[in-house]
Amino acid sequence: QGQLGRIGRRCRRSLRVLRVLGRGGACHMGMATVAAEDDSRVQEKAKQKLDYVQGFIRSLETALRHDTAEDRAWLQAVISPSDTCGVTLTKLAIESKYQSYVSLRCATMRAVQLLIRISTLFISRGATEDHNIGIAIFLQLVGRELADEAFTEVKALAKGAEPNLGCNAILFLVELGPDAFVLSDFPDVMVAYLDLFVALPNRADDLVEVALRVHAWSGERRAELLGAAVLHRGGQVLCEVLLQVINRGLDERPLRALKVLAGCLAIGGSESLLYTNDIRVLVEILLRELPVHAKNATAFACHADCYKALVRRCEAARTHRRDEIVQVLEDLRDYESCDPKVRQHCSEALAVLASLCR
Repeated sequence: QGQLGRIGRRCRRSLRVLRVLGRGGACHMGMATVAAEDDSRVQEKAKQKLDYVQGFIRSLETALRHDTAEDRAWLQAVISPSDTCGVTLTKLAIESKYQSYVSLRCATMRAVQLLIRISTLFISRGATEDHNIGIAIFLQLVGRELADEAFTEVKALAKGAEPNLGCNAILFLVELGPDAFVLSDFPDVMVAYLDLFVALPNRADDLVEVALRVHAWSGERRAELLGAAVLHRGGQVLCEVLLQVINRGLDERPLRALKVLAGCLAIGGSESLLYTNDIRVLVEILLRELPVHAKNATAFACHADCYKALVRRCEAARTHRRDEIVQVLEDLRDYESCDPKVRQHCSEALAVLASLCR
């Protein structure tokens, strides 16, 4: 009974938030109301709504982090299609009255993005191969008409001049999946995305997740990402952040980051993508990680492919710690208990290095 009571109190708090957000706001978008309100009143309302949305985001993040039975019950209630939270937040994000309130619009997009991510976790337990599951969830959450209206507005923001709105818009769209992007528009979106690494360096940790997801989509969208990264100055910043992800060694993200970095280095003209010191740092990481992953052929292949691409493009990689790299690769190649695929990758890497160091 105590647990049910706590869940009930949380749900009632969510309802109070919805009433505040909807009152004179997201649920009432008549032009007469907008015209009647003066700027100071709109500003006051925007601030109040921002406070509530930020509080709601903190509650979502806290529930995800603690992951108790009570938290899971509350999250399931919030993401239910019968709950109006997603609808209210989406309307607020695109309401014309609040177009100039950047912080409010960023917060509402972030809140809806979190609702979609949480729904995905509950539905698939994080193991789905359907990259477009986010779109299906969003349509179920807010309905086709509102979803189409939101798509139009958020896509415009993704390529717009305001970087904070652009950042949150791209993060939101990527949460939905590849079908949220028109393929013909994707090159422009990738340029806008890489611009953000220069304009918003403090958001680099958030932005790198876009590259990891887009690369996982494969196909033309992956190719657009890699090609743009090589040509755009933001690509250097992206690669710096990818290097940090690789070095942290948490969950599966380092392997995904290695794939993105190797894909960039495989493209002609990528010789200056990494600074000399970063090249050496990457060699050090690969020297450390290659033997660690010798029992996992898939993970080993990611590291070996990255090393091959690196030495092909960057002269500094061919000489830094060369003797140690050669020794590790030769030892693994000659170790009969190693997976044949691992031994083959070692032979290929040694051959590439030998051909470049004659």
